[in-house]
This record gives sequence, structure tokens and C-alpha cells, in this order.
Amino acid sequence: MFKILAIYLISIGSISSIALSSDANIYDVNTDIGANSDNVIPVPFRGDDPDSPVYLMYSDIDIILGQVVLDLGPSGRTKSGKATASPGSRIVMGNRSKLRLQGNRIDFKALSQPENLKILRKARNSLEMVPNEVPLYELSKNEQLAYWLNLYNITMLERVAAVYPARSLRKYFPSDGSKSEILDEKILNVAGVALSLNDIQHRILIPKFKNPLIMYGLFQGVVGSPNLRIEAYKGDRVIGQLKNNASEFINSSRGTKSRDDRVFRVSYFYGVNRELFPNFDTDLKYHLLGYIKGDYERKVRISSRMKPDISAWYISDLHEGNSSRGNANTNNAALLGAFRASGGGIFSADGTGGVADMQTQLTAQLQEATLTGLRFPPHVMEYLRKKRLEMKARQREGEVSVDELGIAKGEKQ
Repeated sequence: MFKILAIYLISIGSISSIALSSDANIYDVNTDIGANSDNVIPVPFRGDDPDSPVYLMYSDIDIILGQVVLDLGPSGRTKSGKATASPGSRIVMGNRSKLRLQGNRIDFKALSQPENLKILRKARNSLEMVPNEVPLYELSKNEQLAYWLNLYNITMLERVAAVYPARSLRKYFPSDGSKSEILDEKILNVAGVALSLNDIQHRILIPKFKNPLIMYGLFQGVVGSPNLRIEAYKGDRVIGQLKNNASEFINSSRGTKSRDDRVFRVSYFYGVNRELFPNFDTDLKYHLLGYIKGDYERKVRISSRMKPDISAWYISDLHEGNSSRGNANTNNAALLGAFRASGGGIFSADGTGGVADMQTQLTAQLQEATLTGLRFPPHVMEYLRKKRLEMKARQREGEVSVDELGIAKGEKQ
């Protein structure tokens, strides 16, 4: 099915270096990088159509996130109490950090099971196939943003679940410039382009959107990360969703802290995304002032330097990477007692449940034959069908334009 639909992307001549999606025609994301930041973006991902009627559906992603994400609400600045051992034991297991109760939690223990990893891979593969149905430049900019964030996050879930039961993920986020097994391996193939998670972040999202809000949509798998939401990003709501994430993160202890009147401490993740803040101290201060609340607003205003040194590298797992039931996180009533699960009561008191239901709901949806219907609503599929028929008619008449052949608007052949 997808080979037939991919005809829409192929010219009468040969443009295989632009949009072919077979394994034999993958090309590296570093192709065609110039001095202009826009030229860092691989050709198939440049351009957009602000008037596009096409939008994507993410019902499968909604089901996955709704079942495995434990939404704990705004973290705030309350410090966690001292971690204690399980009854009858002297051993304190898991995360002892004062930030250990910050942020949402993921049931990575369940996701690490082979059956659930297969579900994640199928969901990720279906996202990779979207450009086989319609070139991304024919989507609006917000629709593209939602697409890339969802692809990034579902891939991050898969990658972290694959290394479970690691408790700390510090080694997967090297600060010395070395390659990361999670972030730098090119496991994705989108429109014939081999991509890693770092490629999506630094070669596509940052240069294409140039908006600090995007960083709050990039889940990192650790406690010190911006939250993974209990729902997929949607094109018509993505900016509001990111603003909500930004407000929660900035007003939490894992996002910002006040060291003194001169130095204002912020998450390491602002340093990772330094490209979004060219004049780092000034630009980041201006950005934070749009969201920060209470006395911290004054502290930001009077500070002269931003120091990105807040980190919490423990896995943001409901079980803290611990295969047994008792540890510093799951034994704390504040964690399991305060959650707000999607759909009301997906998780039981011991932090389990829901994942079997996820398998039931997704088994039928994630069959290859239904991937097109999974991503596109019926009226959009009808629009795409008519457009392909029109293009085929013009192909026979020799009137196909460059734009219709899968080359983004404004790009040279």
C-alpha cells in the first residue's frame, strides 16, 4: 500500500536523493548543510503550507501515553522528605534526591516487556511512514511541530525502555561531546533520511522553528526532564500544550532555583538547548519572565547570570528502575497518592495496571493495513486521493511542477 502511495513523491525523472524511503536510499541528515541555519534542515523537511487542510491523528499515541504516564500535576518547589527504607529493612533503594518526587512518572517496567516494546516500535514505524502518504512541507508548521515532537517522544520511550532497569541515565547524556547510545544512534528513517533523536532536536526542530517552547516538548526519560504528557501533541493545540509544559517546568525545582541575587540556577537542559538563546543570559531571562511566578520573578530580574547546572539523572520510572516493589519513590505516599491518571484509575495502588488494556486497544489499530486510516481522518484521505488523481492526470500531460514532485517550496533541485 505504501509503495503505491509513495508515487506521489517521485518525479518522472529521478529525485531519489530527496524522498525515497527504501533502506537502499537512506541518506544522512548531514547532507546539504550550509552556513545558513535553514540549510541544516534536510531537504524533505523544509517548507510548510500555512493553509493546508491536512492534519494527523494520534489515537494510538494517546492510548499508549494515557496508559503508562502517571500525571502528578504541577511539581512546584516543595522539597521531598528524607528517603526511608522499606519496613523491616535498612536498605534505601532508588532515588534519594530531593527532586525525586518532581515530574510525571512512566511505567517503564511494563514498557520494557517484549510485547510492549513491539507496540512502541509499531507506533514509531507508523509515524516514520507519514511522509510516504504526504510530503511534510504540505502540512502547516504547527502540524509538523506536533509530528516531530510525537516521533521524538515515542522513540525516546522505546530507547529508555530498551535499557531498563537502568536507574540512572547519566551515561546516556554525555557532557564531553562523546556519542550517546540513546541520542545519537540513527534508528529512524523518515522520507529516506536517517535520523537520530539529536538530529530531530538540533537539525530539524531548533533551526526550523527557532522557538524556545519546543524544548519543553522533548522528554528526556529522566526526573530532571520536562514532563511527558498523558496525551499526544496535536497540531491545533501544540503551542498551548507546550506553554503548559513550560509553566510547569519553569515553576518547579527541577527547572529553576535561586542561588543568590547574582546567579540564577536553571536546568542543564537550557544549556543543551543554548542555540535557542543566542545571548544566553539575556535571552533566557526574558523567556523565563514570561512564565515564572511569585518571588522568583524578582529573583530572575535582579540576576546577572544564568547557570544551567540543575540535574536529576534518575530514570523517571514509576519503580525507579527497581524490579522489586519497595524503593525510595514508590513507598512514598505523596507519589502514588497524588496522581491524576487519565481516564480515572488506570493505575492501581501498587502502581500497576492499564498496560494490558493498552495492548488490547492497540492490537487491532497497529496492523500495517490500517496505518493510513490511523493517521489521517476520512476527509483528509479523500483530499489526498483526489490530489493524487489530479497529479497523475497532469503527469500524463507532462505538466507536473517541481513542488508536486516532493521538493519543498523555494528549494533548488
